[in-house]
Amino acid sequence: MKNSDRIKITLLFISITLAGCASNGGERVFGTVDQGLETVGRTADTGRAVMQAGRTAATGVPAQQAVLTDVLVNQLGVSRQQALGGAGAIFQAAKAKMAPQAFNNLSQSIPDMSDMLAAAPQVGPPLSKTMPAVGDVGGSIDTMTSLAASFQHLNMPQSMVNQFIPVVVDYVRTTSGPTTANLLQSALVMH
Repeated sequence: MKNSDRIKITLLFISITLAGCASNGGERVFGTVDQGLETVGRTADTGRAVMQAGRTAATGVPAQQAVLTDVLVNQLGVSRQQALGGAGAIFQAAKAKMAPQAFNNLSQSIPDMSDMLAAAPQVGPPLSKTMPAVGDVGGSIDTMTSLAASFQHLNMPQSMVNQFIPVVVDYVRTTSGPTTANLLQSALVMH
């Protein structure tokens, strides 16, 4: 309930109380006010439930489920922009290694996925493209090098990559289940 609504209700209560005290039926006024406030409370609860149901229907995500960027901000103490870009960089790296359908399933289960992907910094070409001799190991090195560069663009040390990944994987485990979380983790971990 907004503060302005509380002030209005308080003023209404005071007005009714004063009017009731001036008349002979002061006790009936308090009973009426109590009933009115109870009705207002039930209406507010109903309104909150309707709004929550609307958010759930619109996003497919229950309102109680925290958004990944909020989790990262709270757990790691980074800014919202760093959380958006860092998570986006992680998901971009995973997208490059995951099957398209698996990544599609993942992206549908994560609120604000498109915002995170858009916030991820664009970095240079992968090491394996510039040095073909690195072979199969290049993919894993590329992933970590790309993530480190992205995090540096976001003014975070590369060591934050290792702090972000477990939080992101745990979040995916909660929202999408263990299978999707394992696919994400295997796309990010060096083989």
